[in-house]
Amino acid sequence: MFGHYKITGLLGRGGMGEVYRAEDTKKGRTVALKILAEQFWQDDKFRSRFQRESRAAAILQEPHVIPIHDWGEIDGHPYIDMRLVDGQTLQQLLAAGPLDPARAALLISGVAAALDAAHAAGLVHRDVKPQNIIVTPSDFPYLVDFGIAETKGDSGLTATGMQIGTFDYMAPERFSGQEVTPAADVYSLACVLCECLTGTAPFAKSSLEQKVSAHLMAPPPRPSAVNPGVPAAFDEVIARGMAKEPDDRYGSCGALGRAAQRAADSGHAMVMSSTDTMQAPAFYAARTAEPPPYAAPSTAPPMPIAPAPTARPWLLPAVIAVVGALLLGGIGVIIGFLASPGSDLPTTATLDTPDPTERQTNTRTVQPSTSGRSPRPPEDPLGVGSPPPPAVAGLDNSANPQSCEDDYYLTERSGVGTRSRRGSRETSCFFTRSVLSSYWTTYDDASREPRKVLAPGAVDCRTVLGSGSGCAGPNFVVQCVAHPGDAYITCTGGRDAVVYLY
Repeated sequence: MFGHYKITGLLGRGGMGEVYRAEDTKKGRTVALKILAEQFWQDDKFRSRFQRESRAAAILQEPHVIPIHDWGEIDGHPYIDMRLVDGQTLQQLLAAGPLDPARAALLISGVAAALDAAHAAGLVHRDVKPQNIIVTPSDFPYLVDFGIAETKGDSGLTATGMQIGTFDYMAPERFSGQEVTPAADVYSLACVLCECLTGTAPFAKSSLEQKVSAHLMAPPPRPSAVNPGVPAAFDEVIARGMAKEPDDRYGSCGALGRAAQRAADSGHAMVMSSTDTMQAPAFYAARTAEPPPYAAPSTAPPMPIAPAPTARPWLLPAVIAVVGALLLGGIGVIIGFLASPGSDLPTTATLDTPDPTERQTNTRTVQPSTSGRSPRPPEDPLGVGSPPPPAVAGLDNSANPQSCEDDYYLTERSGVGTRSRRGSRETSCFFTRSVLSSYWTTYDDASREPRKVLAPGAVDCRTVLGSGSGCAGPNFVVQCVAHPGDAYITCTGGRDAVVYLY
């Protein structure tokens, strides 16, 4: 017995305590009873965290937050009485492997609703992870463990500079001691979504130092490259949800959840900007078991597309200095220098983001002619017997160089402008695809007349060209025209990028 509770079984054990199945003999109901671990009974900090969880969960009236019946102390032992939910943690669910993308999107959307409710109440969860998500047999998710939730302006539990949470899902800004905002939960939720799709955490590194460095420096993973069964549209969702800068992420967890559902529904949704989604003709980009990475248009010599890490005022001290007194999972773990000699992580950030042709709603496939996934359309140049545009041989300047000498083409169309060819050494294969997709998305036909195309790049155009006329929001402004005497359309944009359509 624990006061008026009759303990009937152990449901789980965590860093702060145990959760038991219990009978409330006063009210005659079965509950889940969370009791602070004995070693923390005399620890004021952990007692405060435990009480904080009680208050935080109690004020939230959201279906995806388990209702709190009561909380307090019995014989000096803090406890929380909550509804007993029949289910398993998402971590247990993922032990069997990655989830179906549609199922993953559904679960993440439910958790997102709980987080948005917490954010509306001024709370940031700070420890979103599969262990803190309970999934019922009917796939209804619950978010639990608000023990390290923080209200705006409240940093009492971390005033010493310790970081509380789980490093597999921790946002980059949290390593610098910045004020924690809801954007940190967006990042963590995107990490959980990535794990749902791939079966592994985003940066499953062998050491703590490498894991922290990856969150700070490495590009977000591409789920479709890890699991061929994942629609490539999820790559963009993860890339934005796990953006290094908080302002570059989705504006809410709900927005992330909705984007995930669109990706699952269509398999090829393309987010054109933070507010607009472009509707496009049908492109299904054929994926191989190991899709090639893509990079936005670059200049020669090769340079990172994303801003250098030193541009982030909060990142430099976090990378160069010693990370002091980081708290892992609620237990203090001191780690030394952030990046040890021999680390296999990059020292500069080059975003590895999805092919925009694979993110478009109701779009046609743009695929290499060697894929074998669909028949090659017949030749149909602008002029009968006219030569094709000049080709650039060799690898491009991507972070992971690739060759696209076989060009790209639309699988459901043939004729003028339905093929694209890389036209300069500064042009990436990624951009060669993107321009073809965007041209047909915008005009649905080909013309010799001058036309302007807004083509997505692997990163926000403004991170490459600034806010000048070469960008239209996050997209690159590309000018396309068939010059006199040419039997093809020449498209130019970005940094000396050239794409031929023929």
